[in-house]
Amino acid sequence: MPDNKIRDKILRDARDDAKKIVDEAKKRIEEILKEAEENVREITEDTKRMAEDAASRELERKLSEARMEKRKAILEKKRGIIDAVFENAKERILSLKRQEYIGFISDIIADETKKGDFELVLAEDDVKRFGKTVFEEIVGKSVCKAKVIFETGTFTGGCILKKEKYEYNATVDTILERVKEKLETKLAKILFK
Repeated sequence: MPDNKIRDKILRDARDDAKKIVDEAKKRIEEILKEAEENVREITEDTKRMAEDAASRELERKLSEARMEKRKAILEKKRGIIDAVFENAKERILSLKRQEYIGFISDIIADETKKGDFELVLAEDDVKRFGKTVFEEIVGKSVCKAKVIFETGTFTGGCILKKEKYEYNATVDTILERVKEKLETKLAKILFK
């Protein structure tokens, strides 16, 4: 019998030890599960926060792009209006009556014609519109007393003065471009208050 008691004691002790091990394992499993749940919660919150930050940055980037596109479109429209103003000015210059047009060109080249002999190159369209005598009328209006060689060019309106290697471009397009460079900022302020 004593063997039975010893065996029962060993079995009881083994069961108690097994129960303690199982209880400790269950307790440790619960701790690990709580830690894992906490880690999952933290990772989920971090992921949500990062996703919100990324979405916010993407939204801000898209808004910035939209603002830039809007400014670009507005500038293009303003540029178009300014270009239209100068195109209208060009059409008005090119449609001046003969004497007004001759006076316009003579005034533009007045300082240059004081420098002596030169070649006067007029636009073919001007010569077709006013005739070849327009050359003499322009020279007659200017203060130049020197010999003038006449030519025609393929540009639109105005003239070019040539003297040796020197060339003075007084075409309507060039004159308007010079004026545009000087007045564009002021004109934009007037047009787009």
